[in-house]
Amino acid sequence: MQIIVAKNIGFCFGVENAVKTAKTLLEKGFKVFTDDDIVHNKLVMNELKNLGLLINQPGEIFLVRAHGLPKEKIQLMSEKYKIKDLTCRIVYNLFKKAENLEKEGYKIIVFGKPDHPEMVALKSYAKNSIISLEPVSVNTKKIAILSQTTMSEEEFKNFVEKTSERSVYEELLVEETICNITILREKETMEIAKKVDILYVVGGKHSSNTKKLARIASKFTKVFHIETENEIDDIPSNVEKIGVVSGTSTPYDLVNKVVNRIKELGGIQ
Repeated sequence: MQIIVAKNIGFCFGVENAVKTAKTLLEKGFKVFTDDDIVHNKLVMNELKNLGLLINQPGEIFLVRAHGLPKEKIQLMSEKYKIKDLTCRIVYNLFKKAENLEKEGYKIIVFGKPDHPEMVALKSYAKNSIISLEPVSVNTKKIAILSQTTMSEEEFKNFVEKTSERSVYEELLVEETICNITILREKETMEIAKKVDILYVVGGKHSSNTKKLARIASKFTKVFHIETENEIDDIPSNVEKIGVVSGTSTPYDLVNKVVNRIKELGGIQ
């Protein structure tokens, strides 16, 4: 069995920075706390908790997760604690873009999941924005359509097309705010999925970008979304090519463990 491993695997730079910073502070002995997952990966979060990271328990330094937080909450926490803002810069750029465009009179429409942490935070920057996974209809002078950073490029284009068809406006501005790294992984996942009999997508079960990769790949091959190598019990006898890709919140070492597990079962890289 041939194993085809994606070139773009492991953490993206935003997640890498968040995890590295958290580990450094914890290893220096600071009492570090946060309000939710810094990154959407259970194993990574368990590792940080084992190092002493506190969740919803006061400490010395409050960590703002990579997905960002509503700016009012950051302000409130900064009045009581030291703040280390780990918001991914691409995510933060989306927040500021939405905020500035709303100030310029645009009706902000964002292709994203309303309950996703990134979108909850964005709402504090563009309070009148519409966040939706389904195309919407608005009647206004100026519209600006943006996207959650982890969404599918193809699905975003479809959202823009249908929203523009249904809406009444004088000016339409489209800003593709999807992270380039996620776009690269999306394209590579599609390429690999077309070549293999089965594909393992490695990453957190509640990770938006990992679930997106699994959804895209399932159009072309049989997909297994796994969090660890322990979920691979055997390989079907008729499989000749196996693909491995990962979400941006999946550590490089975990992908290697998955590849090694496949090798144990007869795979050749």
